[in-house]
Amino acid sequence: MTDYPIPNAGGRVPPLPPAPRRARTLALALVLPLCLLGGSAAQAASTTFINPVGPAQQSSADPFVMRHTDGFYYFVSTAPGWDKLELRKASSLAGIGAGAAVTVFAPAAGTTCNGSNCSNKEVWAPEINHIDGAWYIYFAAAGNDGQHRVFAIRNASADPTTGSWGAPVKVADSDDAWAIDQTVARINGQLYMAWSDISGGGPQRIKIAKMSGPTTIVGRGAFISAPTLGWETSGAPVNEAPQFLVRNNKVHMSFSASGCWTDDYKVGLLTANLGADLTNPASWTKLATPILQKTAGAYGPGHNGFAKSPDGTEDWIVYHANPASGQGCADSRTTRIQKITWNGDVPVIGAPVAAGTAVTRPAGEGTGTIWYRVRNQASGKVMSIDRAAAANGAAIWQFTNFNNSDQLWSLDPVGGGYFKLATAFNGNVADVYNFSLAPGVYVKSYPYIATTNQQWMLVPTETQHYKVRNRNSGLMLDNKDGSLQDGGVIQQWTDNNLAPQRWLFERAN
Repeated sequence: MTDYPIPNAGGRVPPLPPAPRRARTLALALVLPLCLLGGSAAQAASTTFINPVGPAQQSSADPFVMRHTDGFYYFVSTAPGWDKLELRKASSLAGIGAGAAVTVFAPAAGTTCNGSNCSNKEVWAPEINHIDGAWYIYFAAAGNDGQHRVFAIRNASADPTTGSWGAPVKVADSDDAWAIDQTVARINGQLYMAWSDISGGGPQRIKIAKMSGPTTIVGRGAFISAPTLGWETSGAPVNEAPQFLVRNNKVHMSFSASGCWTDDYKVGLLTANLGADLTNPASWTKLATPILQKTAGAYGPGHNGFAKSPDGTEDWIVYHANPASGQGCADSRTTRIQKITWNGDVPVIGAPVAAGTAVTRPAGEGTGTIWYRVRNQASGKVMSIDRAAAANGAAIWQFTNFNNSDQLWSLDPVGGGYFKLATAFNGNVADVYNFSLAPGVYVKSYPYIATTNQQWMLVPTETQHYKVRNRNSGLMLDNKDGSLQDGGVIQQWTDNNLAPQRWLFERAN
């Protein structure tokens, strides 16, 4: 770990004026037996996580996750700028956004192309698969808008974040029409591709075909779903983003419906029998209602994938949503995951879980502590502890990120939607000094004694940032005066929804 350069006198957090300590002394006396039993620096296991789970400093639309036989999860999504393919590797499903991004494909700068064989613009909706001993990433791309086709790149390395990826190969049926949002699966020994197609004057419909190999479609695909129901036509009649999910004797295919530029983008479901001819439209039945749709803080949820929990006992949906209304198909969409329950063989998802809510981790993921960097929007600096001060009562300030242990925080739920923020440095928590209700009082580091001045709620905003509200005072965690300096004071202040009160929780492991 890199140590801080300790600020000079002008940069150090100034000492607080003398203040009565009777209340804290009494509270510590009451909790002393707990401290003796557990140790004030002991870390509680992280049995929960929070959404979004995508990379904290960028959008992650159109997500897809697969768990390989090596035990790792591989995560792809549409990259900001729509100009490349990025791949991340993670040891946990809830931690898919923490991995470093590896760029596996990017068109050469300044490349121009026109026609149905072009993959230099609008690179959308990647999906990663391991087929016949090699890795394939399928994606949609174009030379110009309106020319989209499906392409694939291949990598024969054991680890797809290493080795080399080949040049894009177009994957099309005999119609070779506009195509996006492909998905590939082997079902009953047969390889299939499904995708969203516009052709013959029709709207966006779901098409499916058999494949004779990872990049070869057999003949002409069959249309198995068209946007005919009211909930499929908000903004425009659209069916897109199909995904296979097999359970027992049923083959399900989720799909996204309505315009992605609306808040009413949502997920529907088709179902067929496992032994049926999946290229026969008559084999499929559409559920009359969507299985995932908007709620406050999750607008336009859709374009999903599916993934298994580490122990293989649970199914999880991986999808994107916007944090605020009216954000459409742009770069506000973030990746979220949610456990699926089952009503017989019908998947049940329910309403999207609000961002910043504690969610039980996928089965088999373990309970190792999840650490976050808490980064201020105004300064870009992270919440840290003054390690030069006493362990108890040390100032919590902002500082340049050095990945020190005192810059890593766990989010441990304490009930009522609140969390304690505990540091990896010594287990102490973020504490409003002396239980104050007043704006401008500093946030300090103390052992956890289960008092409300040590408990915080994450309040979502229209970005990935949160406001962080103290349970005791109702005031917000605040970078005093919007300081840009190392050692800037962190205090509580009246909610003003400005950048100094907005914090990004970046998963660190």
